[in-house]
Amino acid sequence: MLEKIPIYELPFSENENLEFKIYRVQGSEINQIDFPHKTKLPHKHSYYEMCFFTGGSGEHEIDFTTHPIITPSIHFLRPGQVHLIKRGEAYKGYLVIFSEEFFNLRFQNLEVIPGYPLVTNLENGPILQLNSELFEEFHQLIKNIGNELADSDSDSEEIIIAYLKIFFLKLRQNFSKLISTENEANRTMKKTVYRFNQLVDKYYGQVNHVKEYAELIGESPIQLNRAIKSVTGKTASDLIIDRLILEAKRLLLFSDLSNKEVAYKLNYEDPSYFARIFRKKTGLTPSGFREKMNERYS
Repeated sequence: MLEKIPIYELPFSENENLEFKIYRVQGSEINQIDFPHKTKLPHKHSYYEMCFFTGGSGEHEIDFTTHPIITPSIHFLRPGQVHLIKRGEAYKGYLVIFSEEFFNLRFQNLEVIPGYPLVTNLENGPILQLNSELFEEFHQLIKNIGNELADSDSDSEEIIIAYLKIFFLKLRQNFSKLISTENEANRTMKKTVYRFNQLVDKYYGQVNHVKEYAELIGESPIQLNRAIKSVTGKTASDLIIDRLILEAKRLLLFSDLSNKEVAYKLNYEDPSYFARIFRKKTGLTPSGFREKMNERYS
């Protein structure tokens, strides 16, 4: 078993009260910059993080899925996701981090749309590849914010908030274009799936039946399954199991719980049934997965 997975929180020290920071990335590993935590081993945060890669290459593993770092791009992480950045050709860019409270207090009037990467896990995924025009716009905004942070005065906070709002609106505008040609029925189904994913993230291990989630959303199980199948190609049960398997992977790798205890923690009364489901989804037994991951990260 690896050590218990570290959870990084804001503020990073008692001397700080900042709920927002930017770090510049220069080198083949992020811990070569002025960042107070190691990022080359699996970890997670209680805050949002945007990795804005402007050059170089490498690999970014998010919840056990490896994504190539193809620049320029922005990789989005929500609170609670497990990730690490692997060595590659000297990549560079910025880490933009901020708390959930910071986002909600200052940008609560930003309409949440399906596909908006900071708040959902739908089909657009956690990565936005940038064309040259978008890259220049985002890069300039980040540099402007960094300058204000470095030359802080009485007006800096308001200026930073203004730049950030433009940044988030540009993100929203870009993702809006991806769904602007869809009809109202498709947009409604995506909102349903977005709400379903929110609830599964909140109640996995406690609520594991489609009927219960349908009641929470206010739709019939048939309507819910139809929307999810249309948007994701999977059933509601598939997505519930996927979330349970993700949490099982985290527990197997970063806790000292036995396979049986992991099953019980996720509300599987029969550990052998849990093991069969886990193997069907991953191709490995729980013990085999634990052994393989320990070898990878040792």
